[in-house]
Amino acid sequence: MIKNIMLFLAFMGFACGPACGPAELKTKQDTASVQEEVAPPSPPPEPQGVIAASDCQHVSLGDRVCNITLYDQYGEVWEMYDHEGDVIVLDFSAMWCGPCQAAGYYTQDLQDDYEPHGVKVVTILVDGQSYGAPPSVTEMDTWVRSHGITTAPVLQGSRDFVFDPAGMTGYPISGFPTYIYIDRNMKLYNAHTGYNDQRAREIIDSAL
Repeated sequence: MIKNIMLFLAFMGFACGPACGPAELKTKQDTASVQEEVAPPSPPPEPQGVIAASDCQHVSLGDRVCNITLYDQYGEVWEMYDHEGDVIVLDFSAMWCGPCQAAGYYTQDLQDDYEPHGVKVVTILVDGQSYGAPPSVTEMDTWVRSHGITTAPVLQGSRDFVFDPAGMTGYPISGFPTYIYIDRNMKLYNAHTGYNDQRAREIIDSAL
């Protein structure tokens, strides 16, 4: 019997569930002024979010995952299937979540260390500072600068774009941060809630 992916979302370090309240964002560096919020470029990607198809899902380990198209921190469209052949680490986070903020400080280091091996470490911000509300462009900018992120993609998500309790068209996320690991063939090979840097690196190494 195929085991549901939720069995693999075990606590690995620090995580924040639905009951967690908003947390204060701590900056890594002096953030000066925040850029004015602007609308994303037009036309938007169609459709945006997780792209449902008959040959993909996110229920079990070994599933071929569906494509994702979202805007990144530069206002450019980031499409997951453009990176087939890479190992992809998806970090589903929320700005109000303290454990997500703590995990975010490891993002650029992971990207720097593993980029030469064809690894993409991608943050999908599901919520902004307010619980249940998608991040604004200004909040995206704050996240990127406060965590010292320079080359790792940070995507502007929302619950409508990436969530699905059944795991058929979206991801059955039960807490923040949740990490999903996708191999070079676009198949889901590991997942967990919370973050532990050593364990995350072991999981990435296993796919190289």
